[in-house]
Amino acid sequence: MNTALAGGGVDARGFMQRHGVKVFVAAVVLLFVYFAATTPNYLTLFNVKTIIRDAALVGIMGIGLTFVTLSGNFFLLSMKETAALCIIAFALGMANDYGFVISLAGALAIAVFTGAIQGALIGIGGNPIVVTLGAAGILYGVASWWSDNLVISYPRPHDAEWLGTGSVLGVPNITIAFIVIAVIAELALRKTVFGRQVYLIGANRSTGKATGHENLSMAIKVCIVASVCCAFVAVAFSAQLSSAQANYFSSEFGSSGDFTILVIATVMVGGNSIMGGYGSTLRTSLGAIFISSVDNLMVLKGFASGARVLSVGLMIVFSIIAFAYLRRGRRSEG
Repeated sequence: MNTALAGGGVDARGFMQRHGVKVFVAAVVLLFVYFAATTPNYLTLFNVKTIIRDAALVGIMGIGLTFVTLSGNFFLLSMKETAALCIIAFALGMANDYGFVISLAGALAIAVFTGAIQGALIGIGGNPIVVTLGAAGILYGVASWWSDNLVISYPRPHDAEWLGTGSVLGVPNITIAFIVIAVIAELALRKTVFGRQVYLIGANRSTGKATGHENLSMAIKVCIVASVCCAFVAVAFSAQLSSAQANYFSSEFGSSGDFTILVIATVMVGGNSIMGGYGSTLRTSLGAIFISSVDNLMVLKGFASGARVLSVGLMIVFSIIAFAYLRRGRRSEG
C-alpha cells in the first residue's frame, strides 16, 4: 500500500514536471474565458475589432522586435525612443507642408540609420542591453531637443488621415496594416534565405559563423527591421492624432505602461525564446492580441492603470518562467 502511494506520489510529481505549465496555462485560459463571458459587451463584434485595433501598434513593433530576438540578439530597449524621434520627424514634415510621402521617407531614413548604428555596435560585440539603453537616451534627447519638447500639430484634412483614421468596410486601416505586416513577416521568416539565417544564427551562433553567417551583418539587418517597424507605428500614431510629441510613447501617455515594455511583453507572451532560434512573428501577433484582450477586459471591469501595468509585468515574468520550465523539460526528456 505504501509502495503504491509512493509510486503514485512519484507519478504525480512526474506529471507536474511534464505538464505543469500546460495545466497552469489552461487554468489561466479558463479563468479568462469565464470573466470574458460574464462581462457585458466584451464579446461583441465591435469590441473584438477594438481589441485588434488596439493591439495593432504594439503588435507591429513586436513583430519587428521578434526578428532581433530570434537572431539571438536579445531585445532592443530603444523601441519607444526610436518611435519618438521618427514621430517628431514625420510631424515636422507634415507641419511644414512636405506631404505624406516625403515625411514618411524622412522618418524611415532616420529609422534605418539609427537601427543600422545600433546593429553594428551589437554585431561587433556590444552588449545589446547597454548599447540600446545608451541609444535610447540619445534618441529621446534628440527628439526632445528637436521639438523643444512641445506638441507639434498639423491641420486636418491631410494626406495621412487614411492611415490614422481611415477604414475599409468598417475595418480600420491600421488593423489591416497589422495583419498584412504579420503575414509578410511570417512568410519572410519561413520562406526566405534571410529568415532561415535568422533562425540559424539565433539557434547556434557558432554554427552560423562556421557556415559563413556572421552576426555583424545579421544584427544590422534585424535592428533595421525593428526600427522600420517603429517608424511605421510612429507615422500611423501621428496620423491618427494629427500631432506629435516626444513622450507620446512613454508611460505617462499610455495607461497600460511603457511602450517598450509592452512590445517586449508581446514577444514573451507569444512564447518566443529569449535566447533566440525559436518562435515566430505569428506568435508575437497573437501575444499582442492576448495582451490587448486582457487590458480591454480590465478596462471594462473598472481596473485602474496601475493594475493594468502590473498585469503586463506579471505576464512577462510568467512567460519567461514557463518557457524556461518547458526547455528544461525537453532537455531532461532528451
